[in-house]
Amino acid sequence: MLRNLIIQVNQTQQFLWRTLPDGRRQVSWRVWLLIFVTPVLFLAAAALFAYDSVSFVSRAERTTGEVVRVYEWEDWTPWKGSHTVYGPVFRYEFREGDMTEASLGQSSANWGFEIGSRQEILFNPQTKGNVRLPVFEHLWALPLTIFYIGLITLIPALFAAWRVRRWLRGGTAG
Repeated sequence: MLRNLIIQVNQTQQFLWRTLPDGRRQVSWRVWLLIFVTPVLFLAAAALFAYDSVSFVSRAERTTGEVVRVYEWEDWTPWKGSHTVYGPVFRYEFREGDMTEASLGQSSANWGFEIGSRQEILFNPQTKGNVRLPVFEHLWALPLTIFYIGLITLIPALFAAWRVRRWLRGGTAG
């Protein structure tokens, strides 16, 4: 049934935009999809990553972890060039008397902690897995960056939508 509906919609709008013989202009739903797909996907991804951070923080417990290892390697980014990034591994008490180790699951040039140093970390008390640092860079930088990219891509999308609506108003009334 859904397949038939999709086929029917595809057969009724086999155009992106057109001007009818009587001068009326029409735009297919595909044009609107193409205009807004990028910003909507970026904004949805930002919302999902923000939800993940909020969800993790709401379930997490704070503790102090001891840095037991720090992996390091060379990285390159357009804004920093070649630099060293670090991936620390922490030992912490998961439950009473149950010591475990976990990494952050990410790396950063800012996380070159000394072995044996103690850092405040967040962990999920239901499962052993990656821990997180209670800092902006680890919890909110990714969702906020993706959100800003979504807003930036929304600007040309809104301009394109304005141009399409202006083109549609240019046709004669039918």
